[in-house]
Amino acid sequence: MAGRTTEPRAWPWVAVALVFVVLSPVASLLTRDATGRASVAWIVVQALATAAAFLIPQVRQIRSEQRQAKAEEREFDTRVEVELAFNDALEPVVRLLGELAQETDRVRRESRRAQAVPLVLTTTAQLTGQDRVRACWFALEPGPPQRLLPQESLGRAGAVTTVFARGTPAGDAALDLVTANRQLVVGDLSTGQPDLWRLDDTAACRSLVVVAVAVGNVAHGMITLDALEPDSFDDDDVALVRLMAGLLGTAMSIR
Repeated sequence: MAGRTTEPRAWPWVAVALVFVVLSPVASLLTRDATGRASVAWIVVQALATAAAFLIPQVRQIRSEQRQAKAEEREFDTRVEVELAFNDALEPVVRLLGELAQETDRVRRESRRAQAVPLVLTTTAQLTGQDRVRACWFALEPGPPQRLLPQESLGRAGAVTTVFARGTPAGDAALDLVTANRQLVVGDLSTGQPDLWRLDDTAACRSLVVVAVAVGNVAHGMITLDALEPDSFDDDDVALVRLMAGLLGTAMSIR
């Protein structure tokens, strides 16, 4: 849209420059036949037309470079703001991991570990920048049968009740993803595997990201991020969920 709005504005400048380009040789021809003040006037017109024909493209180029510089400056400022917000959001999680690693009392350590889940889910939901998203934590229960149990969800209202159990198509798909430490992105659940990844009875969500929470060969569960609109998440959102899953996996692994 920006290209369409700025392009027509160049035509008046091109037209004006073209007028001066044509006027310069015309004034030169008329200068030869003129005398006295008329000759001086046509010489001035020729000089001004030549200067204008040269300067207009230069001015346009300078203004274009200035606009480009301002756009790059705004983009840089935006990136700085995003990085600052990202750092501010991650700081509590990283601090909690440090406290968890230094804690020697078992009871207090488990208490801090429990704090990691809501902190990670809240940060994940907030940093996507999407409206009405929901981040969920499914803990792996070894069984038998193996199950992924929804333990906490934050963001959009509505608790997740789906249990993924081994021996069912949905359960096998989810547990295989977790044990293989993989990820899944579904742009539109109404057309892509809706039965396997139905997170509740209403099936209101349309976009879904699923990332395993595992460290090494030890699987702990999975984080899901869902939204009401299709194609709500991009590669940056997936990378964010992977980062938060890694941090949560680290918290789960500290003993």
